[in-house]
Parts: sequence; C-alpha cells; structure tokens
Amino acid sequence: MGPKCGLVGRSGLGIARMSIWLVFTACALTACIALAGFASAQDEVVADAGPNIRVDEGVTVEFDGTGSTGDILSYTWNFTYDDEPVVLDGDVVQFTFEKRGVYVVTLNVTGHNATWDTDTATITIVYVPTWLEAHIGSIVKWTVLIGLIAWAASFVLRKYLKDRALLTPSDIEKLKVQWRNTKKTWKIFKANRLGFSGFVILIGFVIVAILAPILSTVPDPKNPDNYEYNHLSEGWVNPLPPSWDPSPYTGQRHIWGTDVFGKDVYSMTLYGTRASLEVGLIATLISVALGASIGLAAGYFGKVTDEALMRITDFFLVIPWFPLMIVMMAILGQKFIWVVLVIGITSWPSTARIVRSQVLTIKERQFIERARAIGANSGQIIKKHILPNVLPLIFANTVLLISLAIFSESFLDFFGLGDPTVISWGLMLESAYNFNAYTTGAWWWILAPGAAIILMVLAFSLVGYALDDVLNPKLRKR
Repeated sequence: MGPKCGLVGRSGLGIARMSIWLVFTACALTACIALAGFASAQDEVVADAGPNIRVDEGVTVEFDGTGSTGDILSYTWNFTYDDEPVVLDGDVVQFTFEKRGVYVVTLNVTGHNATWDTDTATITIVYVPTWLEAHIGSIVKWTVLIGLIAWAASFVLRKYLKDRALLTPSDIEKLKVQWRNTKKTWKIFKANRLGFSGFVILIGFVIVAILAPILSTVPDPKNPDNYEYNHLSEGWVNPLPPSWDPSPYTGQRHIWGTDVFGKDVYSMTLYGTRASLEVGLIATLISVALGASIGLAAGYFGKVTDEALMRITDFFLVIPWFPLMIVMMAILGQKFIWVVLVIGITSWPSTARIVRSQVLTIKERQFIERARAIGANSGQIIKKHILPNVLPLIFANTVLLISLAIFSESFLDFFGLGDPTVISWGLMLESAYNFNAYTTGAWWWILAPGAAIILMVLAFSLVGYALDDVLNPKLRKR
C-alpha cells in the first residue's frame, strides 16, 4: 500500500504542476496578445488633411496634416494642377495656386508598421472680380429695365398728348383684331405637333430654371461644404453611381450620382438650365438686334451702304465661327458676360442676310411707293411699313438662333473657355472628359448634361421651324 500511495502522490503533484504551468502559459499568451493588440492600436495611423478651403487665386495655400494621429513615418500630398500631377512631402506644406478651379488634395500617411490611411480636402480657388465685373449683370438688367420703363412712359405720354386719351375707340378695335389674330395663330401652332411638343419642353425647362433651388437635392451644388467627400476605408469613392438612398455622411440623395469632386450631378444639371437659358436669350437678342439693324439699313438704302455693310457681313461669314469665338475668348478672358457677348457678336451675319433679302422685296411694293409720295421719310417708312412686315421672319429666325447660342456656349465650356464659377452643362462635360468619365464607366456624369443640351437645342429648333410654318402662309399651304 505504501509504494502505491507514494506513486499516486507524485502523479498528483505532477498534474498540479502541469496545471499551474498551463495556466501560467495561458495568462502569458493572453497578456502577449493584449500587448500586441495595444501596440497595434498604438501603431494605427489616421490621416487628417484639414478643412476645406476657399481662397482667391494667386494665394499660397498651406496644407496642414498635423491633425493626423498615430506613429506616422511620412506624409505625402497628391493633387492635379494644370493637368500635371503634384506630389508634396511633409506634415505642413505650401503651394501657390495661380489658376482658378476646384482641387481635391489627397493626404497619404504611412506608419512605422506598414499601416497607412488617406484623407482628402477640397481647395476651391476663386477669382476676385472688380466692382464693375461683380455688378455688370445687375447694371445691365437695371439699365434694360429702366430703359423699358422710360420708353413705355414716353409712349403713354405721347399717346395721351396726341389723342387726349390712352385708348381711343379705334385703338380698342385694333386690339380686338390683334387678339383674334393671336388666337388664330395659336390654334395653327397647336396643330403642329412637333412644334407644340418643343414648346411644352421649353416651358418645362423654364420651370426647372426658376425652381432649381427647390427641386435640387443639394442647396448650393458649387459650395464645397455640400460636396460628398471620399471615405476610402468604407469604399465610398467618387464619382458615385445614382442611388435613392441618402448618404450616411451628409444625408443627401444623389439620384443622378456624383462627379469626381463629390458634387451632385442632378442638382448641377438643374442649375445649369439657368446658364443655358440666359446665354441663349441674351446672346440671341444681341445677335438679332445687330443683324436686323444691318439688314434693314443695307436692304433699304442700297448702293454704297449696301456694299459696305454686306462686305462686313461676308467677312464674318467667311471666318469659321467657332475658331473666331475661341480667339475672342482667349483675348477677353473667361467671364460669363464675355461668353454672352462673343456668341452674340459672332452669330448675327445670317440674320443680316435674311432681313436684307426680305427688305429688298418689300421696298419695291406699291404701298411703299405711296408712302414716299405722301412725304414719309426713310425712318417712318422703315418703322411703320418695312419693319412690321419683316418681324415675323425675324421672330422665327430668333428662336432658331437661341438653339445655336446654347450649343455654342456648351462648346466653349467644353473646351475650357467658359466661366468656371458658373454651373453649366458644357462645364460638366468638360470636367467629365478631363477626369476620364468616358473610360471609367461614369455614364451618369455624361448622360445628364449631354441629354439636357440635346433636348433643349431640339426643343428650340422644333419651335423655330414650327413658327416659320405658322408665320409664312406659303409654307403653311404646302
């Protein structure tokens, strides 16, 4: 019994020692794992590229990455400037931006244990206009408004002094006749299905332009504070495809996706309607006023006046319109007002030719001869007899010129000659091309502005051709 008891005692002691050793080993392993996890957590790096910045062009911007945390070995800043990649090293670096635009700067930080992280900041470089440049739009609008009010007031005053009444019985009868003619013209226009469809589309564009702040999902799509920034660790990288789900970071819905800067494509497309309509209408008014005046003078006075004005017109017709616009924009600069003026100045020759040919036929008619016989001067004949007969043709041609102006503005923006501070469809396409949206599959970035341009140009063209049929009885009879 004695030996067996000693053997059992020694076995129990061995088991106890082994158990203690196993427990100690497990505790040591647990401590090592915890220490390794703690060290790993300490070695993890988090990049912080700093806040978004909006500064004037020519200002030196300081990039501060000292807000990054962890055991960081290196800081690398990457962005594209003037179509060239820029790489800067250091936790605090500086760079001078001489060109306007929106730059997405990426900070890459690397830790000692091969850990890394990235963060982005948006640098918006803006041009500071002079007082005149900043208020030129308001000055033009108020000048036109005051001019119209003054003209209306002078017309009413002259009418009252002449007839001692604002509306005489004959005036009322004329208004009734004009109202009946307008209703008849509208009925004929509605019968033209293509023209009426284009008119409905244009009404839709006008409503979108007016209600853009209400219809857009982003209040101000060109404000960097409303951009959807990259979150590489979560796989949230711009450009983002269309989605009805709200962003987990900003709460915004990007139903037409985002571009490479994180700007909402849907909201930019809505706001771009304003720029296209403004350019189309204002540039066309300039073009029509210039072309109609030259055409009336050349056609009515003839001889030396006709020769001089038509040679100038031929000069503008011979020069390709798009290269001429490129040269003028390169000289004047990338301002929205210059875009409008350049398009208006380069698109008037066709109107001058059309008006001149019509005036040449009208001035030989008998009612013009009778007006001369009773002593009417050239100004009265042009104002009372020739211009009213040419107006329908001018009006139909005006609608067609609007589509050409919109197309021209998109071309200028696409080639980088438009105003980068104004949201436009052409500028969206230029940005999509520069950042390879055509090859990376970001179709939504191209489709939205491209379809909007095509649809608006097509709508104005349909309305223009329909008005040509409505206002020209000879074409309507066909």
